[in-house]
Amino acid sequence: MMINSSLRLTTITIFCCILFTIACGSDNDKPSTAITKPQSQVTEEVIKIEIDFSAEEEKISQMLAAHAAAHAADDIDEAMKYWLKLEKAEVFIGKHGWGALMLTEKWSGIKKDFVLSKKKHGHNPVPSLAEQIGIDSRAKNATVRGKTVRSWGGSANYLVALRKDKNGEWKIRAADFYSNEHHKLIKEIKTPVQ
Repeated sequence: MMINSSLRLTTITIFCCILFTIACGSDNDKPSTAITKPQSQVTEEVIKIEIDFSAEEEKISQMLAAHAAAHAADDIDEAMKYWLKLEKAEVFIGKHGWGALMLTEKWSGIKKDFVLSKKKHGHNPVPSLAEQIGIDSRAKNATVRGKTVRSWGGSANYLVALRKDKNGEWKIRAADFYSNEHHKLIKEIKTPVQ
């Protein structure tokens, strides 16, 4: 009976080893299941965009001339095409005249103000030729300093802030008409060294 029980134990052990080998398989038969992440092949490329500041200044001057021509023709709708069409407080016009500051905000408010000023005074404050243009390094924002077409309530100077719209066209974002150098409504931009 001893032989029989040791034979039985040996048979069971061999049978278990065979089942274990079949169930696990060998390393050669088993496909690799390890997941490897692909190595990133992205290389960062810095593109330097050359900005033609002279061409941008010419575009700004042409836009201001068209804006002034629209006012001269009493076409407020045409004049408002040269303003950034935003209903936010960052679009404004400030008029320092007759001893007070009159601030009008938002595109619709400026249009309404132009209509009322035209009826009441016969004209609106309008920037004329630019004396100094400053454009930021990305050519997205600019400021223009100069004299108004005609004096408006004592204001003879202006500082206008411009921004390119989504189509890449220069638009007036804000205008500050003042009589002295102590205006603080717009921060003036200096064109970077070229």
